[in-house]
Amino acid sequence: MRRRKKLSAIYPPVPRPPGSPGPLAALTLLVPSAVIVLVFFASLVWLFQHSVLPYAPTGQEAKPGLTLAHFIKALTDELYVQSLWVTFKLSFIATVFAVLLGYPIAYQIVRTDSPLIRGFLVMTVAIPFLTNLIVRLYALTLVLGNTGLINKLLIATGLMAENEIFPLVRNDLGVGIGLTYFVLPFVVFTLAAALRRLDNTLEEAAMILGANKAVTFFKVTLPLSMPGVIGAATLSFILSVSAFATPLILGEGNVAMIANTIYDQVLFVENIPFGAALAVIALAITMLLLYLQSRLTRKSYRA
Repeated sequence: MRRRKKLSAIYPPVPRPPGSPGPLAALTLLVPSAVIVLVFFASLVWLFQHSVLPYAPTGQEAKPGLTLAHFIKALTDELYVQSLWVTFKLSFIATVFAVLLGYPIAYQIVRTDSPLIRGFLVMTVAIPFLTNLIVRLYALTLVLGNTGLINKLLIATGLMAENEIFPLVRNDLGVGIGLTYFVLPFVVFTLAAALRRLDNTLEEAAMILGANKAVTFFKVTLPLSMPGVIGAATLSFILSVSAFATPLILGEGNVAMIANTIYDQVLFVENIPFGAALAVIALAITMLLLYLQSRLTRKSYRA
């Protein structure tokens, strides 16, 4: 008690500014957040509950009890294992290319001395980011399609015969390009935020000690920005894994990623328990990736 009195004498309580909300008003501001959390939690409970329920065709009654048959089928059936493999493969490829393309752009945004160049790069990245995804994907089909800009340029330059096409849609290549295009703005802005937090004096010290720009970048800048690279790569991979519109529009049914498979199972096959099991698997993989990302980020900061 004496210690509390001494502390209150040294650090008197700060009076509440006039017109500021009281404790009750502050609690009411938490109500919308609490409602969102409750709805999200209820949705997860519903998802897990239905993933272990037996499946019954429309008009038939399901058998009582719980089952893990949907999870076993999803992880053993070749069709769904292939869907998972395609999802992870394309997500990994899109993440690698997005980081390789996004890092130089983010570095130039942060380190350039020209406001004109910085503004141009930010607008170049931000305008597609602010445009509706469906519009962007259909615009991309005009570039990648069989009669699109790329094929026309290849024919016009004589690299392809007039009756030939270079297939860039309805296959893994087109979906990979679309995923990279989709996640690139997220990667650029995440990397730019990480690079902006770096201490420039460390790079200056390395150059004073005799290191050139290339050595300084690979020995100082890149290692220090690795937490940002890991965060950007994790975000890119998670967004790619859960992508639905990109494989639907650019794959046109020939590339089945996990989100499209869940959609087909729930709406067309009407097998809600199996679709829920696939969603739980995707959610579990996402949580695992977030855990690994946090561990890698902690190790990078310690190093």
